[in-house]
Amino acid sequence: MRFFKSMNENESHNWKKGVFFGFYAYMLITAINYFYYSVMGSALFSPGYIFLSGIAVAFLFEFIFNLKRKRL
Repeated sequence: MRFFKSMNENESHNWKKGVFFGFYAYMLITAINYFYYSVMGSALFSPGYIFLSGIAVAFLFEFIFNLKRKRL
C-alpha cells in the first residue's frame, strides 16, 4: 500500500536543490547563534527553531522550484 506517489526526475532534482538551501540555512542560523552567544553569553535561537527553520527552508525551496517548473 502506498501513501505517497513516487517522485519523478524533476521533483527529485528540485528536492535535492531544496535540501542544499536548507543545509545552508542551518549553517547560517547556527553561525549567527554562535556569534551572538560569544558576544552576549546567551543563545539567540532555540535548538528547535534552528531545526525547524532548516526543514522549512528545504520544503519551501522545493515547492518554489516545482511551482516554477510547472509554469514553464
